[in-house]
Amino acid sequence: MKLQKQSEIEQLFNKNYRFYCLLSYSYVSQWDIAEDIVQDVFVKVLTKKNSTILLNIHAYLSMAIKNNSIKYITRTKKVETLDENCLSIPLPEEPLIEESYRTSILQESINNLPLGCKSVFELCALDGHKYITAADHLGISVNTVKTQMKKAYKILRRDLKNYYLVVLLFLEN
Repeated sequence: MKLQKQSEIEQLFNKNYRFYCLLSYSYVSQWDIAEDIVQDVFVKVLTKKNSTILLNIHAYLSMAIKNNSIKYITRTKKVETLDENCLSIPLPEEPLIEESYRTSILQESINNLPLGCKSVFELCALDGHKYITAADHLGISVNTVKTQMKKAYKILRRDLKNYYLVVLLFLEN
C-alpha cells in the first residue's frame, strides 16, 4: 500500500479503534479477543500486497471485523470444552442390573442381527479384527464390511435404546 494510504489507515485505526473493538465485542463477548480481531484485520489491510482503492474504508473494515468475529465464534464452537455434568449419566434409582442379565440382553440383540451383520459385527466389534482382516476372512469387500457394521450399529441402537445404561455398564467391565 502507498504511504499515504497507510497513514490514512493508521489514522482511522487511532480514531475508531474503540468503535471497532465494541463491534467485535458485540459478537465474541470477550474484550481481549475483540481487540485481537480488530488488530488482525488492520494488519491484514496494511500488509496487503495489491493495493486496491476502497471507496469506503470504514465500511470495509467494519464488515471485515464482523466477518472475522463470526469466524472466531464458529471456530470456537467446534472445539468448545464439555462440561463435566454433560458427561455424567443419571443412574436409575432402582438397583443396578446384574452383569449376567446385561450380557444376556446384549447377546440377544446381537443374535437377532441379520446373518451378514452378525458375522461382521462379531469379527470387528467383539473379536477386535480390522475391517480389512474381516473382509478377507469373510471373502467380501471392505466397503461391505463398513456397510454391515453401520447397519449392525443402527439395529443395535434401535433395539437397545431402552437399555443404553446396560450397554454402557457392559462396556465398562
